[in-house]
Amino acid sequence: MTTNSEIYLIGLAVLTFLIIVFLYIRKISNSSKLKLRIEEQSDAIESPEVDINNQQSFEYENSKEEQELAILNLISVDRSMYDIEQIFGFLTNYGAKINNKFFSFNNKDGMERFRVINALNPGTFKNDTKTFAIAIVADLMKVDDPLDTVKQMVEFSINFADKFHASLCDEERTPITKQMISHMESRAQDVERIKQLSNHND
Repeated sequence: MTTNSEIYLIGLAVLTFLIIVFLYIRKISNSSKLKLRIEEQSDAIESPEVDINNQQSFEYENSKEEQELAILNLISVDRSMYDIEQIFGFLTNYGAKINNKFFSFNNKDGMERFRVINALNPGTFKNDTKTFAIAIVADLMKVDDPLDTVKQMVEFSINFADKFHASLCDEERTPITKQMISHMESRAQDVERIKQLSNHND
């Protein structure tokens, strides 16, 4: 007949076993998450062919006025090439207009808010374009509502990322955070104040 002390010992052994199993599984889980996070950062850094800082692609280089560029990047998670026909269809359905081999999003008066370009050189879209990265860019000094423009850029980027399994990154190709988005919105508000002050002085 089993005594109380034997029952306690058996229970203690089972509990110890379960704790060991739990700690082991948690260690494996945390290890996998950390590895994934490191690989994302590494992939973003080790992509020299993504030339998002080439202003010639933005066609803003001829402007003699002060600029304040807001830039987001959408990079294919596994570096596979986007289906260019699906890209064209998505952008057209979203309301973008093709303009000089890039896509423009305009306000109701036809003024450009932001544009979508190929983030790989030469920065343009054609029917046979192959790319795994696109850039969303706006010159906040030229738009009618800088803050709303940034919000529209972020909203579009999130929808695109969901549709095409892309990583949403900043201008340095670093995966974006809520803090980075808040910083972009703060910049946009600062630009709006500068523009209002300039218009008032004029």
